[in-house]
Amino acid sequence: MRARRGEDGARPAKRPAARRALRFATRLACSRGLAAAAWLVLALAAAVALGRAIAPSSSELLVELAALNAVAFVPVWPVLLLGVATRRLALAGAGAALVVAQVAYAAPEVLAARPVPRWASAAPHIRLLDANVGADGGRTDVAGFARQIRSVSPDVVLLEEATPGQVATLVGDGALAALRFRYEVRGLAPWGFAVASRFRLRVVGTSWRGGEPYLVRLVLSLPGGPLRLWMVHAASPALSVADWRTELTGVAGLVRSLGSGRLVIAGDFNASWGNPPFAGIVARGLADAAAARGDPFAMTWPEGLVVPPLVRIDHVLVGPGLSVPAISTGNGPGSDHRDLVATLAVAPRPLSVR
Repeated sequence: MRARRGEDGARPAKRPAARRALRFATRLACSRGLAAAAWLVLALAAAVALGRAIAPSSSELLVELAALNAVAFVPVWPVLLLGVATRRLALAGAGAALVVAQVAYAAPEVLAARPVPRWASAAPHIRLLDANVGADGGRTDVAGFARQIRSVSPDVVLLEEATPGQVATLVGDGALAALRFRYEVRGLAPWGFAVASRFRLRVVGTSWRGGEPYLVRLVLSLPGGPLRLWMVHAASPALSVADWRTELTGVAGLVRSLGSGRLVIAGDFNASWGNPPFAGIVARGLADAAAARGDPFAMTWPEGLVVPPLVRIDHVLVGPGLSVPAISTGNGPGSDHRDLVATLAVAPRPLSVR
């Protein structure tokens, strides 16, 4: 059979490939199988949203999903677009409701952004490097951290999951030569702590749970007055939700009883703003440095995989009398955490510390 010709005798142009692809995608989107898969995605997301609303800290799964707020609801967005494109109002409406839930959950952290206070530009500054140096299978790149310390030239270095051998290597390498005031807390691996500082430091206390330290409280003697510095390494909820919750609520309780003035809390909290025990610490008059600088999605874990880090569980929190004009993440040499480098502005107003 001959193809039809137009009035001028020419053959009609073939349908553009893009149009054919669009029609194929539309037919695929309208198929029952894809619609069923879309509803399954929404059902799972709805279960996550409901679990977060009712009992976000009741199980390991809900704790980890709550921490992953930035990505846990990502599959909902293409479903919403699918519902709109195919005019499936029920699908689009359910997707929109879950997107609203995600936005509501993320809003406190996003809205925590604040301008750097005016006094911070003229105030004394100190640079802090915080790192969880642990690595699966003991593959921590101590030489890499030595190079990182030299590159950053910090005034204070905080290390979680640090072993005595790693600290000795850093000392022997000369990476800590300018930081002559040091302190270590040795727990069973991987719960060791180490701090090295240009400023004289005083140890106030260490909080333990089950024979493991999770909070070390120090005071730094700065020229402008004492500065309280707390190092945190909370238990992983994958090991015990109860221990994780106990430790974070313990930190919040100490902030409540001792106050948040001129206080820095830094370390691996194993929690994000999506986890109520961590949000309870921030609510005690502390500012999360990354969120305050408008960078709440500067994720820190897991580092070293094919995919980029998915959750921010390492934090620098500061109380009144302090500000963080700048904070950034490093690649955490050999660790499964990115390290944090924060510039602290310290108001020259000494006050009593406990």
